[in-house]
Amino acid sequence: MIKPLIWKEWHEQRWKMAFTTVMMLFFLGSFQAARITSAGEAGAAMWVFGGLIFALYSAMGVFAPEWTGRTTTFLASRPVAAWKVFACKWFFGWLNFAVPMLACSLFLTAIVFGSEAGSIGRVGAIAKGTLGGILLATMFYTMTCCFAPRKSSEAFVGLVGLMVFLVMILHLLIAELTIYSAGIPDKHSVFQEMVLFMNPFTWVHFVNPVQGLQHMSILFLEQTALFVLSLWVGMHKWQRSI
Repeated sequence: MIKPLIWKEWHEQRWKMAFTTVMMLFFLGSFQAARITSAGEAGAAMWVFGGLIFALYSAMGVFAPEWTGRTTTFLASRPVAAWKVFACKWFFGWLNFAVPMLACSLFLTAIVFGSEAGSIGRVGAIAKGTLGGILLATMFYTMTCCFAPRKSSEAFVGLVGLMVFLVMILHLLIAELTIYSAGIPDKHSVFQEMVLFMNPFTWVHFVNPVQGLQHMSILFLEQTALFVLSLWVGMHKWQRSI
């Protein structure tokens, strides 16, 4: 009985995925054609700024339209567990920015292989940058749509996303004045790294190949805990709403 729900979400979200893919490839291709930046710098802009912008755009259109369109009654009438409905909606919203970011990665990979300076090392850097960007956008998307109050409108979800972004920036500024000023990251204590890695922006550390196992383990464990907590909050709100 979940197939009608999957069809509904695909039917509603597919145009957003197509629009986002075209827009990201258009901007990336424009940067390359104009020779404004290198392929790596253009990719980093798409992974970070493009990923965050379209993650916010996707989060605004996942759960809020069910309230503005008054379709929650339809969802509640389906013989499907509420958590499955939540997971299905979250997943198709996630595809709206994950697929375009992967498309940009393939585009950059084709450029690297098509140039004389292309190398396996550069392709590996593109793969790491893409993964780090998707993980950052995934955390921002999840926190935005899950931390928004129940029955929020699209505009209010967007406002919540901006607040989440400002909190992330403020946390980075505080870290810059305290933790970073104390020395290089490899010399930080475990507690300092735990405080630093509360911020999803620290997924950029994934791109750095010199980070140690302890460094990356703290990042993965802490961000996984934050991700699970965000999903639990969002699912709890969803189950109370329908």
